[in-house]
Amino acid sequence: MKIIMVGAVLLLSLLVIVPAGFANEPAILAKSPAAEQNLTIRQQLTYLDNIRLEDQSQFKAGLARLRQLPLSETADIEYLMLLNAYEQALLGQYDGVLPLLTQLLDVSSDSTMIIKARMLAVNVLLLSNNHKLAFSHFEQLTNSISAITDPVLMAQVIVLVMFTYNQLERYDLSLLYLRYIDFNSISPKLACRINVIALEAKFKHTDSIATENETNTVVDECVAAREFIPANIARHHLMQYFLKNNEPAKTLAIYQQYITQIEQTHYPMLISQVSVRAAQAQLQLGNVQQAAMLSTEALLVAKSSPNNVALVDAYATLYQIAKQQKNYAMALQYLEQQYQVEEEFNAGKAKQQAAYHTVKSEIELKNQRINLLDRDNELLFLQQSIYQEEVKNSRLLLLLAALIGGIALLLAYRGLTGRRRFKLMAEFDQLTGISNRYHFNNQAKQALKYCQAKHLPLAMILFDLDHFKTINDQFGHATGDWALQQIVQACKQFMRSNDIFGRIGGEEFAIMMPGCELDKATLLAEICRDAITSIDCNSTEHQFSLSASFGVSGSNVSGYDIKLLLADADKAMYEAKSRGRNQVVEYQKTDQ
Repeated sequence: MKIIMVGAVLLLSLLVIVPAGFANEPAILAKSPAAEQNLTIRQQLTYLDNIRLEDQSQFKAGLARLRQLPLSETADIEYLMLLNAYEQALLGQYDGVLPLLTQLLDVSSDSTMIIKARMLAVNVLLLSNNHKLAFSHFEQLTNSISAITDPVLMAQVIVLVMFTYNQLERYDLSLLYLRYIDFNSISPKLACRINVIALEAKFKHTDSIATENETNTVVDECVAAREFIPANIARHHLMQYFLKNNEPAKTLAIYQQYITQIEQTHYPMLISQVSVRAAQAQLQLGNVQQAAMLSTEALLVAKSSPNNVALVDAYATLYQIAKQQKNYAMALQYLEQQYQVEEEFNAGKAKQQAAYHTVKSEIELKNQRINLLDRDNELLFLQQSIYQEEVKNSRLLLLLAALIGGIALLLAYRGLTGRRRFKLMAEFDQLTGISNRYHFNNQAKQALKYCQAKHLPLAMILFDLDHFKTINDQFGHATGDWALQQIVQACKQFMRSNDIFGRIGGEEFAIMMPGCELDKATLLAEICRDAITSIDCNSTEHQFSLSASFGVSGSNVSGYDIKLLLADADKAMYEAKSRGRNQVVEYQKTDQ
């Protein structure tokens, strides 16, 4: 079962709970409303921001009082608008939140304020099932991450980003964002939330499995930070882990020790999910009566919270129990209810996924995806060994020349430098610094031979600049040369160290990617295409833009023949040009 839907209360408890205070501002906590009124306007706003979940009545009263004051500072007015939006969100009045946030985003020039507003907008829109607009704000939010300098604000944004990717079941992307967190610069509460969200991703991502010890460490840290809801969410993940590994006794031990604390949270989703895990554990142990009782309790609690996955698991457990008891009529009833709820969840998940894929952009993910492509392989070590041998031979030659005498040394030095110079001239393009066609073909043949022997995939990217002749004719060859250099630099930054990059024609380039699947090569081509279109040409004092058409072929279709790989990539590239240029086309073999 991969259906994961999160109720409004639990989502707000994890995300909206993060205070919206700004960098370099102390968290001022007043002891009483009277003391609060003695603070400056900015201090009062910060104080209310910090207590908005701890003391909602005082938060609302303070906001009502501040709304009566004539605020003059733009920053204070915008901060009050943000807190008004938080108040509406906490009341569940989502229709009142979006107009406030839209107005704030329209007038504010404060990057931190804009980020905070977008974070709240994503939360509210997801809770309102307005997925398309939510992911539109989400993409703009992820675009801003690289510009954030405050580690606390960075962590707050990444909490939301990781949480959202978990809901989309993109656990690989969720875990990628952990690298941005400076845990030494954030509070234990915020670190707790991040680690709990990361635990969910690790438990559900096949390549990154969380351990029992790691989970217990996160639980202890959350308890120390008095973050009891996230701590119990982590315990729930551990209960699922034990069930998956056929350790029902450990699952029940967690339930029996912490169920009272969990029930005191008053969060139906958490309570029902923990109860249904205990029911599944009892069923594994053969305790049918206890399993039925816990499943029924979980079902009653789950029905009070929307989009609760515990409904599916509770019905599934009750179905198994009725089936074991040979009560087939009741078993059929439970199975039908399970399918009905599951179908509703799947429909909601499909709508959410469709909205995400409609608005998502490949640009925000390019650095993360490229990192996945940068894997060491045997070919890299082989190349390093060859280069090391060349250095050793050169040193021996220099030592021998030193023994012969100064004249021989001078001749050897001139010969060595001349050899390197001629080698560079013979193998590399003088304008762009990358391999020429001859050198590219030699390197490509070696890579093909190696990949074929090791049964590794291999991909070929071929691209040609659009309307390059027009640029040369209108603005001169100097401008054209500048354009070629800029395009090479734009593409090289996204390539792996063992990729082979060559200029094989006037404005035609090729990239061979050993050990790379066709879909990942297509992703790199798309990233390079976007990077080329983003080149700023204003420094040339001419008005023009750059773009390129890409064709991609792979060994899975074209085999390990360089001529066929280039030919198929060339076909795909010209298909891209025929479709209007500035596109990436992946070659697929068709029946003739």
